Amino acid sequence: MSKRRSQITVLRLLLLGVVFVTLFSGCQSRPEVPIRKAIWVTRWDYKTEQDIVDLMENIDKAGFDTVLFQVRGNATVFYPSSMEPWAEEFNHQDPGFDPLEAACREARVRELNLHAWVNAVPGWRGITPPPATNPEQLWNSHPEWFLHSESGERQPLQPNYYVALNPSFPEVRDHVASVCEEILKWYPDVAGIHLDYIRFLEAGVETDYPRDSRSEELFTADTGWASPDDSREAWDDWRRDQVTEMVRVITERCRQERRDVLMTAAVYRTPMIAHDRVRQDWPNWLRRGYIDAVFPMQYDREVPRFESRVGECLDAARGYPVIMGLGTYLHDDPEVTLAQQKSALLQGCQGICHFAYSSFWSTDSEAPETPLQESRQNRLLPSGSR
Repeated sequence: MSKRRSQITVLRLLLLGVVFVTLFSGCQSRPEVPIRKAIWVTRWDYKTEQDIVDLMENIDKAGFDTVLFQVRGNATVFYPSSMEPWAEEFNHQDPGFDPLEAACREARVRELNLHAWVNAVPGWRGITPPPATNPEQLWNSHPEWFLHSESGERQPLQPNYYVALNPSFPEVRDHVASVCEEILKWYPDVAGIHLDYIRFLEAGVETDYPRDSRSEELFTADTGWASPDDSREAWDDWRRDQVTEMVRVITERCRQERRDVLMTAAVYRTPMIAHDRVRQDWPNWLRRGYIDAVFPMQYDREVPRFESRVGECLDAARGYPVIMGLGTYLHDDPEVTLAQQKSALLQGCQGICHFAYSSFWSTDSEAPETPLQESRQNRLLPSGSR
């Protein structure tokens, strides 16, 4: 009888061991996202509804599974929003069609995953301010939301670049989250929100933004330091935390609207540069579950340096999904793109993403593809995709 009990005990222990190993393996299994071959479609890649039909047809035939479709550039949008005005590319007026709706429709019929690409902190672009006839644009309606210097001056307009909103202000975070929430509410075919420029921008790094009195008061309340000058390390950490909090708020609001939404972010090319230069702690976002995957913008003409930086990203991601961004537009030789794509996948990236649509196809309906675009199509895309 005791022998029988011993056998049963051993059997139970073995079964418990199997269960433990199974559970442990499940906890350690690598998370995945359904993105293998993606492409960025910028807001300059389309002007008409037919442009969107054509570009989706091209993307589908080329074998892509995911489209990152830009719908917010600098506090102006490409759909009829209740919160922000139409983009300057449409002269701040309704173009007579809904670009995001058209993109959703064309993606749906082709079984493409469409993610709404949102520039998070940019508030305006270029040296000419938005017209006074557009009072809803944030530069006009909320000047206090922008970065300000210690002297109280707003960040000056940048030639060919952005001025930024202040991510340390709760109302700024809530506003951008509301824009993303609105997109998910109105467009059920949007599979994900793709955050870009979710960081302090390069143009403001040298000026030590934000140094307005309210930002410094928030810093003091959070850290106990009287001034950023008293602890530069605490100041940098605090600014980094503000960007992370913006990501958290946006994702929480989006997931409240739709639990299955995929949250992704275009991030700086290596975790160290992101951390130190633009206060972007993207490995932390992955570990905390604030985003489902990162797209490091690994735009490089060289293959060896690209390979090294991909390794840095994967080490920092610790098994969380990485979709490597390729600077295809930089590559005069498609073989460079092929080599980088192969390396990224062999090293363990879940997928790749090309920047951008215009690397392969003309965005002018009256202009043919250039020889370089044709060469990229022939070498990088499946036969018959043209």
